[in-house]
Amino acid sequence: EDYKQIAYLIENKKNERVRFCWEDNDDEYYFEFIIRSNSLTGDNALIIVDFADDEDDKEDAIKLWEKQVSKLQSILGS
Repeated sequence: EDYKQIAYLIENKKNERVRFCWEDNDDEYYFEFIIRSNSLTGDNALIIVDFADDEDDKEDAIKLWEKQVSKLQSILGS
């Protein structure tokens, strides 16, 4: 919705992954985006890694990332 959080970049491996940490957490809890490519099929996969403290947080995080990926797919036309 209109809720915003600030994250900072803690790792960047070009064409492989980026890792961020939320401003109010230590580097132990991060989220990252990993790109995997299949050279045989030419397919690409986006893998999202995130951490949750409990089951409710886990469900909220899943919903958040599903919504964000859906927006990304819409923008990319896929």
